[in-house]
Amino acid sequence: MTTYRRGGYVRGDDDGVERECNLCDWHCVADTYPALVGEYQAHLRSDHPRAWLRA
Repeated sequence: MTTYRRGGYVRGDDDGVERECNLCDWHCVADTYPALVGEYQAHLRSDHPRAWLRA
């Protein structure tokens, strides 16, 4: 059974991490925290550039 965490580190092969955007309905699930951060930053850059510049 796959477990998704909101932030933090993936602890096993069946874990994942997820994140939602506070500004829209965007949602992402990734296998690693660095991959999740990269996807979130790419989303902010393309869809919310002002928020990305503040981050």
